[in-house]
Amino acid sequence: MKIEFDINEKYQENKIIICTNKITEDVKKLIEKIRDEENIKLYGYKDEKIFILEENKIESIYSEDKKVFARTESNEIFEIKKRIYELENVLSEKFVRISNSEIVNFSKVQSLDFKIIGTIVLKFYTDRYTYVSRRYVKKIKEYLNTRERSNMDSELSDILVVRKLLFI
Repeated sequence: MKIEFDINEKYQENKIIICTNKITEDVKKLIEKIRDEENIKLYGYKDEKIFILEENKIESIYSEDKKVFARTESNEIFEIKKRIYELENVLSEKFVRISNSEIVNFSKVQSLDFKIIGTIVLKFYTDRYTYVSRRYVKKIKEYLNTRERSNMDSELSDILVVRKLLFI
């Protein structure tokens, strides 16, 4: 892998260009690492200390007793000094609202259980469970369909790139 830098004052913002003949697992990992660096950091309060919470470490954000909390994948709970609707607008697309009082990081969800009629049970990799409110079931299904189409589009574009390379 070659790395080139073009440092010039004419650039207003940083830009990364990846030149490749196909999307491999290594390229996907590189893209994920770059995205992780751009993660939004939240400030969590616990035991009169302030902690910087990385977005990719947060499992869910929920409100309880008029306060907002973030639960991390290590099951630590921090108070957040923002409202849920404010967080919903700034967090990445991995975070999805599942009720009036909770947002979850879908990259931390291991499985979805549709057995209970009218709701969905989400199981996290930490073996913790939460429930999707009936009002948000449709939104979750739309999110899953969008993700599925996005994955299919990504796979299709990989195939098209390979075909173009074969016919050039």
